[in-house]
Amino acid sequence: MVTETEVLKSLRREIGKDLIDCTLQRERRVYVKVKLAAVRKTVKVLSKKYRARFITLSALDTGLDIELLYHLSLGGIVVTVRASIPKETNETDTITDLMPAARWVEREVAELFGVKFLTHPKPEGLILPDGWPPEKRPLRKPLEGALPIETRSVAESLLSTSCTAPISARIQRKREEAGLPPCPPCASGKMLRELQKLMKQIGFDERAGYDWKKKKLRYE
Repeated sequence: MVTETEVLKSLRREIGKDLIDCTLQRERRVYVKVKLAAVRKTVKVLSKKYRARFITLSALDTGLDIELLYHLSLGGIVVTVRASIPKETNETDTITDLMPAARWVEREVAELFGVKFLTHPKPEGLILPDGWPPEKRPLRKPLEGALPIETRSVAESLLSTSCTAPISARIQRKREEAGLPPCPPCASGKMLRELQKLMKQIGFDERAGYDWKKKKLRYE
């Protein structure tokens, strides 16, 4: 009989760098968090090695992302494979060729949350009436983090320059014309890096939805 320890070891070995977290929540209950691109690989591993049986797929709108939870049965052990889809991307690969039983529930998630399952064999509507507006998904929230609207500009300024108040576009242009950076940091480079590291450690950037590359919050 397969054991939880065996499943955990196998996933850590097979999924490698695409594995974010892998834990035994309680007896016979394993949670696996992977990168979105590794969902199919994870399902393949569980199917080939343990003859996993598909139970269902559930979804959760976190405000910034849609979290997908694939529930599989491995001879009495329930494994949940978790992955998040950024709402800006809004699409992922289907697993229906690996788990045909996922056809109906993928269509349901697509309708209610607006997720597009690429190469799904029958992506037609399942629940909503014909002509339902595609931009109005019943279980989909607006794209926004945990911060109120009035604090967004302050948070962006704090995370990018350590300033607690944003500088207007006009002043930024004037500074650039004078050969200065558009926003003066309120802390030295080292202190700014320490502040940004702290924000990452406490998860403030994730809750707020801060994109470090664009130096902008994620919201519609």
